[in-house]
Order: sequence, then C-alpha cells, then structure tokens
Amino acid sequence: MQKSKIWLFKYFKGISFVLFLMILISFNFVLNDALHQKVHASGQQFVKHVYELNLSPSINNKVLAALAKSEGFVLEVPKPAEHFRHLVNIEREVFSYKTLSLGLYHYPAWVTQSYLFILLNLIILGAAGWSYRWWGLLNVSRRITPKNTMIQPTKIIEQKQNKIRLIKQVKKCELSSLYGVNRASHSLFLLIECDFDKKTDKEAIFKVLITRKLTEFKDVSVKILNSSYLAVTLPHIPTPELDSYVEKLHQSVFLLCQNYQKSMTHKNIKIGACDYRLGADKIAVYQLAKSALMLSQNSSVQHSHRLSLNYCQEKPLSSKQVIENIKKNKFILFFQPLFELSSGEILEHEALIRVRHSQLGLLAARYFINQVYSNQDALILDKAVITQVKKLMLSESSALTVSVNLHPKNWFNNVFWEWLPSQIAELKLSAKLQFEISETEFFTHRESITNALNIIKKSRSQVVIDNVKSSEKVAVLANYNQVCGLKLSYELIHLLNEKTQNQRQIKKIVEAANLLNLPVYAVGVETQKELFTLVKLGVVGAQGFYFSEPLQEFTQAVFN
Repeated sequence: MQKSKIWLFKYFKGISFVLFLMILISFNFVLNDALHQKVHASGQQFVKHVYELNLSPSINNKVLAALAKSEGFVLEVPKPAEHFRHLVNIEREVFSYKTLSLGLYHYPAWVTQSYLFILLNLIILGAAGWSYRWWGLLNVSRRITPKNTMIQPTKIIEQKQNKIRLIKQVKKCELSSLYGVNRASHSLFLLIECDFDKKTDKEAIFKVLITRKLTEFKDVSVKILNSSYLAVTLPHIPTPELDSYVEKLHQSVFLLCQNYQKSMTHKNIKIGACDYRLGADKIAVYQLAKSALMLSQNSSVQHSHRLSLNYCQEKPLSSKQVIENIKKNKFILFFQPLFELSSGEILEHEALIRVRHSQLGLLAARYFINQVYSNQDALILDKAVITQVKKLMLSESSALTVSVNLHPKNWFNNVFWEWLPSQIAELKLSAKLQFEISETEFFTHRESITNALNIIKKSRSQVVIDNVKSSEKVAVLANYNQVCGLKLSYELIHLLNEKTQNQRQIKKIVEAANLLNLPVYAVGVETQKELFTLVKLGVVGAQGFYFSEPLQEFTQAVFN
C-alpha cells in the first residue's frame, strides 16, 4: 500500500495529464456524435419533404439542389473539396422515406459546427485550469493544517495557541547546571575584512559607527590587525541573538563603506566571528574567528560565518575519563520531553546523559561523544544508559515511551544486539523503548545494520531517524516498518521564521513523510516564532528549551 502511494505521488502529474486528454477526447466524440445524429434527422426530414412535394430527382434536379443546399446538403461532391480531400472527407449518406431514396453529401459536423467544438474545448480547458489552481490551494491549506487535525473555527485555533503558550518556558539561568555552560550570554569576537581606502583613522571611524548602531554596548573594542583586518569585540550578547548581531554589524559596515566608496557591495565585506565565554583562551578564539573568516572569503553567497568555542575546544575531555566516570556511576540521566503541538501532551522522552566532571561539572554528551571510542567503550556507554533507563521506566506506573540515541559503533556491534533483547523483554508492555539514529548513518549503512533492525522489529521496538535535513531519501523508508518518526535537524529549526529556504525544505520533508504516515518532529525549539512557524508547516511535535529544560524525572513536565 505504501509503495503504491509513493508510485502514485511520483507519477501524479503524468497520470493527471493522460486522464485530462482522455476526458477532452471523450467530450469531443460525444459532441460530434450528437451533431451527426442531428444531421441524420435533418436529412431524413428533407427526403420526407421531397416525397410530399412529389419532386422527381431526375427532372427537378436544380430545385432539389437548391432545397438540399438550404438544409446543408449537396447532391454532388463540390469541386473545391478535392483540394482538401486529405484533410476533410465529404460524407455521403443515403436517406429513405417510403419509396423515395436520395444520396446526399455533407461536410463533417466538426467542420460545419466548429464554433461549438472550440467553445467546448475552451470550457474544458478553463475548468481544468481552475481545478488545478484549486487543488494547489487545497494542498497548501492541508500542509498548513497540522497532521491529524481538522480545519477548525478561529476561536478553537486561538484556544490551541493559548494552550501551547501555557507550556512552561525555561529560564536561561536554569540551564547552567544542566550543561556546565553559562548559556545566558557570550562575548563575540569578529574579524572584518573590507576594502576601505579612507586614509583617516579607521579605528576611530568604526568605533563611532558601532557605538551609534549598537547603543546597548558600552565596552566595545575596535582594533586594526596587520593593517588588513578590523577586530571587534562585543561583550555579553544573549546567545539566541548572536547571529542577528553578526548580520547587523555586517550591514552597518557596508553602509559606512558605501558612503566613502559608492561601488562597494556586500560581497566586498567578509566577517568571521567566534562566540566564547569569559576566561576563554584568546588564541583559540582568534583561530576560530580566522577560520570563520576563511569560510566567508570562500563563499560567494554567505558573507559572514560564526563558530562557537565550547568545552570540547577549550579543554578536551578524553574518552578514557568519560568511561571511567561511567564505570563509577558518575553520571545522571535527564529526559527531554517531546510535546504534541496540537494538544500539548507529552508523546515521548529523549534520554540525555550527563557525565560528572570534577572541574567542569555536568557535561552534556555533545562535549565528549565525538571522541574516539573503542567498541568496548561504546558498549559500556550504551549499556549503562539503557540499564538506567530500564530501572526508571519500571519504577513508573504509567506506560511511557523513551527514546535513546545509541552510539554509532553499537549499531554494528553484535555483542550489544545479543544483550539488548533481554533488556527490552523485561519492560514487557509497561513501557516502550525506541532508538534514534542520524539520517546520514542510517542511509549510509542501512544494509550493514540489517541485523540490528531485525532485532528491533522482533522486540516490538521502533526507530526514529534523527537529524533529518532533506526529503530526498524519505521514500526509501517505506521498506522499513521499524521507523516510526523523523526528527528535523537543529540547523533547519534555528531562526526558522526568518529563513524561507528552511521552511520550504521542511514542507517537502513533511509532504514525503505524510505519504508514509510518519510524524515529523522538531528539536531545539527556542522561540515562540519558531513554534508557530512549525505548526503552520504541519510538524506534529517538538522539543526544546522553549517548552521545558531536560528533567531528572518523567513526571516533572508542567503546563502552567
């Protein structure tokens, strides 16, 4: 059934065009047949009239010809028709009434009544064009309407939006202890390259410009490095607004340079930025900003890039330290709830590991997961996570769904998949465990992980495809019943309301997923604007700091 849906979707336009042609031809045939029947009735009436007038065809030939012409018939094939015999065939019919029979010639109905055929075809083409446009508008409205919901009155929609607003928004200060990072604000270091030929003091000019444009900053630092780069430091910028400040600064520098040099364009100004926390290594900050500047210089479209300096870059945490701390049970599991956008209910929880560190506090997985792990270390990591998840799930009375993002190496580790079924079996029907795998890993190695997918299917568990960036390969999932949903990548979600290209990409993903009855979820939702844009695009559920911080218990999520 799913394959037939995919095939129908792929060839929908071709099938529609063929059906339209068949309908058009059928209507023309019907009209031609009706007009031919009218001609036949007219000929029959003409013969009757001749019989009643008692005219002899041999004697009154001229009279008969005149009467026949008045009815649209001729007694002989007209000579001009010989020149068009390959295009138009003169039809001959024999009409009889009692003892009289006459052979009459006439042009085809589509020639004599051509205006009717033209009118009919114009009406059909107009109706087809209107239907195509109506169908397009209907599809747009379906995409905008969230999955499994009906078009509802404005009051009900407003109530649902108000209900979404009731979901608890986490305060920025609450996130520090969870991630070991102060997410409230970062400083921003920028390297600016521009063709500015003014001989006056560049530092003074740009400092005045920046302080005027960015009035909220008092401690702005502006310096010229190696007479080619302009170095700007902006302190204490809210982390969600880092990219907007980079873009704002790029536009301000462009306007200033254009005042002195009219030929200046946006591509003549390149910016590389690095955001960092207080006390960060200045050399590392400069190197990242230089790398971001090189990315801008090599791009003809994107003239500014920003790279972040995080714990991994400042103080690398070795895999050995991580595994030793896990063996000593120096870790905690948090759970990120995934909310259904139409109702506000929790659909599932994503398990997130936090490893304790004596100096850095609780570290999220993204600060150490990319370190080189042996198969044995990866096995220890995921065994610890699943064992702890199982204990917590069994301690809860209600049925729960928990999603675990496995280490990439374990998808190919037979030892892990021999151990896992017994763990899932202990959960029985009281809870459900599902596993996440990135889109890249799944489609690159889907043949190599066949054993893992079969075990998941036999255990009545499921798979979520994470970090989805495009709709190109979604149709392939029709062959994998284990897959129960898609999670969009953070890059598509961040500042979604301002990026029309990302919105179009998400629409395509949602359309392809709907054909397979797969829900699409969003991760990393941080603002209300992002949330409402996702609702319009048909995304079913979402998770992120806009809704709730990661929780130590399943039951901590609140809505008011």
